[in-house]
Amino acid sequence: MKTKINRYLTITRIKRAMSARVISVIVTSGVGWLVTGNPYIGLSIGAVDMLIKIGLYYLHETLWEKKMTKDIRNIKKEYGR
Repeated sequence: MKTKINRYLTITRIKRAMSARVISVIVTSGVGWLVTGNPYIGLSIGAVDMLIKIGLYYLHETLWEKKMTKDIRNIKKEYGR
């Protein structure tokens, strides 16, 4: 059961990261295009932004979930569960 939950959490983290990045890439590419006047440069900026931030977002979510798991474990200990 624990393996299935961990797999679900991993897949959910990836889906959330991807959906957030799609929105961000559209905005970043659009701003890059407006600032430079070149749609290809805008798309290049958006692509680099996406690659960097997907990894950072995944790491961010993983660290927060580890913290929450630890906190929940401590609460359960406190109440004798």
